[in-house]
Amino acid sequence: MATAPQHEPRPEDKGPPSVFLQDFVDVDCGADHAGRRLAAGSSWLAPLATAAGDDATSLFLRVGPQRLGEFVARTVLVRLGEPNVHGEVVRVPIRWEDAQHPALFPVLDGDLEVAPLAEDACRVVLYAAYRPPLRAVGRVIDEALLHRVAESTVRAFLHRAAEALAADGAAPGGSRAPGA
Repeated sequence: MATAPQHEPRPEDKGPPSVFLQDFVDVDCGADHAGRRLAAGSSWLAPLATAAGDDATSLFLRVGPQRLGEFVARTVLVRLGEPNVHGEVVRVPIRWEDAQHPALFPVLDGDLEVAPLAEDACRVVLYAAYRPPLRAVGRVIDEALLHRVAESTVRAFLHRAAEALAADGAAPGGSRAPGA
């Protein structure tokens, strides 16, 4: 009787399972404008950055929910991947990791997307996942508290990113949160 080949687990398969996040913000700006800015590289992100990284696609950015203040804010290294365009939808891979203590904080991997809602409105969406650090202990801490911090961090980043993508192309009214 033949046995199936055994595969060594990959390092990323060890530890707690991934935690998924998704959030969006609607912007009073055409998807063509915001999508072009997103697809053009990281120049739209530069005004939000605290410093540039080694290459044109890496930037250091301060992230964290503003209502919780500097206590939970982190400086992260943000990297953008190559844009993927499907019709009027533009999607760019994004990764961020803590710049000072990468072993203590999760790496967030996802996609930032611009999609049309109407001629003068679009939706900016972040689909992301992370693995809590510190194995089982990290998972417990994440479930108890840090997942809510991660959600708030993503929301704060997404609002700033949407404003930057809509810059110079927004109609009066600016961005609006879901349900607003």
